[in-house]
Amino acid sequence: MSVASWMTVPFEQLVEFHDRRRIPLSKQERHQRPGTFPYYGAQGIIDSIDDYIFDGRFLLIAEDGENLRSRKEPIAFIADGKFWVNNHAHVVRAIDKKADADFLRAYLEFHPLKGFVTGAAQPKLSQSNLKSLPVTVPPFDLQFKIGERVRAIDGLIEQIGRQIHILEKTAQLLYDQRFTCFLFPGHEKFELVASELGSIPKDWAISSLGAEIELKRQNIKPYESADEVFDHYSIPAFDAHRRPKVEAGSDIRSGKYLLSGQSILVSKLNPRLPRIWRADVTNGSRRAVASTEFLVLSEPMRWPLAFIYGLVSSTGFTSALASTAGGTSTSHQRVKPADVMATAIVDPPSELVANYARAVEPILAMADVLLRRVEVLRESRDLLLPRLVSGELDISDSDLEAVGV
Repeated sequence: MSVASWMTVPFEQLVEFHDRRRIPLSKQERHQRPGTFPYYGAQGIIDSIDDYIFDGRFLLIAEDGENLRSRKEPIAFIADGKFWVNNHAHVVRAIDKKADADFLRAYLEFHPLKGFVTGAAQPKLSQSNLKSLPVTVPPFDLQFKIGERVRAIDGLIEQIGRQIHILEKTAQLLYDQRFTCFLFPGHEKFELVASELGSIPKDWAISSLGAEIELKRQNIKPYESADEVFDHYSIPAFDAHRRPKVEAGSDIRSGKYLLSGQSILVSKLNPRLPRIWRADVTNGSRRAVASTEFLVLSEPMRWPLAFIYGLVSSTGFTSALASTAGGTSTSHQRVKPADVMATAIVDPPSELVANYARAVEPILAMADVLLRRVEVLRESRDLLLPRLVSGELDISDSDLEAVGV
């Protein structure tokens, strides 16, 4: 179908705007509501709470924030099911048979928004400006077909993401089974004795993280190498895709840690929501840096890095970190590096450590392969979608087979 037949209409003719209502609940009422539901902000899920305000499939669009100008991350995403949303996102629902929500999401992802975002210090996309935003759309049937492509690609990415989660969870559970519950091969022969960590197998020792692995703090100022391109391991990059963001030094405006070889990054921020990242920059073509919100653990003295990963991912260790965190609010709590490195840990026999590492290294390697596959899919998606929503690429074009959907 020719793009000449597409219509340009104000955004408000394609969607229904929904008011964001706050529901004040007592502590007792919160606990009476079963389950937890995602809590959305302007850039995605930021937490989860026990009560919800929306139920259904909605399109959420950022109302304010620097991302509206920088566009480093998408400004629109789909919330589906029961959820809460704060006052930094517009909540809209596509009008049935008139607009496809995934088409609109993809359209907004690549629309420059020039002239519609206001404010110098704090960029803002007001509701009135969003309503008047011109959107060039094909007939609904074609929108739906394009939306199907969007959903297929995103669905595949989500499916692979679940596989990655299962693989990493398997490694974590195996650690907990063997070194927290002490159900390791041959455990029947070991007697449990008292220790500062509770009962542990006889002849096991107690150590600390600082005695087993180095805390790296090689500082670098990427902005002093303005034209150099870096792999930037940041908290937002972890939360978004678990892949470092490729950024010019001029765009990284604060000091970072320089990464080398293999390391494990443990977030100091909000340890009740663990962020644990395995970084391997051994064969990287660019220098890599990490946010100073991460502890960079590298060069273990005795243990394989796979065992360290299982340790810092274990329920006991993450709970210990959460218990030492301090801060003025639950959303900005941090742990002190000295407290993390001093955390008491079990010191199992080297044979058990080696057996665990041999078991989980192939699992983690498969997770890394899948992470790279997701990265390729995202790159293909970012090349494909602008051409689809602009009409440059026909929905029947054979180029769509390039992403396997």
